[in-house]
Amino acid sequence: MLIKYQIKNIFGNSNIESILTATTIDTTSSKFLTIPVNMEFFPVDYGDDLGKIVLEEIDKNIGKIFDGETIRYNFFSSNSLNLTIKFRFWDEQTSQFTTSYLSNGFVSSDINQNKNAFKKSFFRLYFYDSNDINTDNLLFTEDINIYNSRQSVFSFNELYWLRNDSFFIENNGNRTVYMNAKFFNAKTGKITQFNNVPFGPVSINDYNNPNNSSWRKSAIWIYNPRLSNGLYNFAPIPSFGANQNNLITLSETVFT
Repeated sequence: MLIKYQIKNIFGNSNIESILTATTIDTTSSKFLTIPVNMEFFPVDYGDDLGKIVLEEIDKNIGKIFDGETIRYNFFSSNSLNLTIKFRFWDEQTSQFTTSYLSNGFVSSDINQNKNAFKKSFFRLYFYDSNDINTDNLLFTEDINIYNSRQSVFSFNELYWLRNDSFFIENNGNRTVYMNAKFFNAKTGKITQFNNVPFGPVSINDYNNPNNSSWRKSAIWIYNPRLSNGLYNFAPIPSFGANQNNLITLSETVFT
């Protein structure tokens, strides 16, 4: 491709002495000089920019991408014992708490023979980010099957939580979650709510007293793996309601 440039003599019609050759050059007021210029075009890769634009649009329209990958967190205890979770049903015949399923409409043959009505019943654990029932948000749930069990007492040495919890990065600390439970009875269709009251039935006023907020849910530490050499561990917070170092006790919600 050829491009034409106009070169104008700004000194007018005069002789200019060449510094390089020391000769006189006769010039005119202006001349046209044709300069050959090679023009080449190359495709431009917008891959990086396109990826950035896509992420920005996703962010604006559907929010940040949530990493939902979970991993097993193991119970951690300084005494090397296992963690047990116990569910106490209220027995109206004896007016006492019990771990027997017989107080829930089941008969011995349901349990001993693992009939469908029994083995399809289960406990569901609910984990929240707060103990305040007015502001808490449900984080995740886990189910406990009662198949082949004879009492409502189970080993509870693992739970599944996020591998890359943003809370661990943003707060650089451990996360506290709050857990309660329900029992889904496949025989009666009844759903039983459980709380963290450490003794017998209480009054509604006592239960709703802010000083007794630990009675509502069991508090659990989920340890930040960034602060524990990459280990994924959890443990109940002792003396929070009915919590003990190696025992979580949830009781059927009953008011006096």
